[in-house]
Amino acid sequence: MSYNIQNRASNIEISSQLTGDNIIDTPQKVNIDALKSKIRKQEKKENFKNKAILVSFFIGLGTVGYLVSS
Repeated sequence: MSYNIQNRASNIEISSQLTGDNIIDTPQKVNIDALKSKIRKQEKKENFKNKAILVSFFIGLGTVGYLVSS
């Protein structure tokens, strides 16, 4: 386990030397629940758009069918 820690520390030191940065930023934590809620909202919007397109298609098809049969 200590090998992994040393390996990671050496990678960070090497990468900071290559970029010339002396400041090493730690990654910020990500709230998974927030990301999931964004994905759900996006999927709901896509589903609504798909349903609206499908309903308008059938209404248009029904209207054309009604006008042709009359």
